[in-house]
Amino acid sequence: MNILNVNFSLKLELPSDPELLSVIRSAVKEFAVVTGFSEDDCRSIIVAVDEALTNIIRHAYHNRHGEPIGLVCQRRDDGLEFILTDRGEPVDPAKLHGRPLGEVRPGGLGLHIIEEIMDQVQYERVPEGNRLRLVKYRKTNPPGGE
Repeated sequence: MNILNVNFSLKLELPSDPELLSVIRSAVKEFAVVTGFSEDDCRSIIVAVDEALTNIIRHAYHNRHGEPIGLVCQRRDDGLEFILTDRGEPVDPAKLHGRPLGEVRPGGLGLHIIEEIMDQVQYERVPEGNRLRLVKYRKTNPPGGE
């Protein structure tokens, strides 16, 4: 059976602890590899998901550890989808943007990075809390694909 022709998902529930980000990076990498993404794309996807998780920890939970974060990695026919959920402080979608790129100072570039890497970035407030949806499309068909 060719794994690229099967839709499947990986569901994780993790506490808002930066020490666990390395474990999540490894899981996201392996998920992207198994679903047919190139090594370069895998690295980029890891960066985007890591930035999103870091933003949840920093901004939604104000660096409080032990708060719940859900991560669903879903294989799609055309790529990958990641859904991150939290119960932290809501974000006003109108204020959801990175700092101006011309401002030279540390921080504030995470959203720019995520939007540059991912093909779709969608934030919404849902009854369960905050939900961030990230989608990455495959650039070309996998070897042997049509």
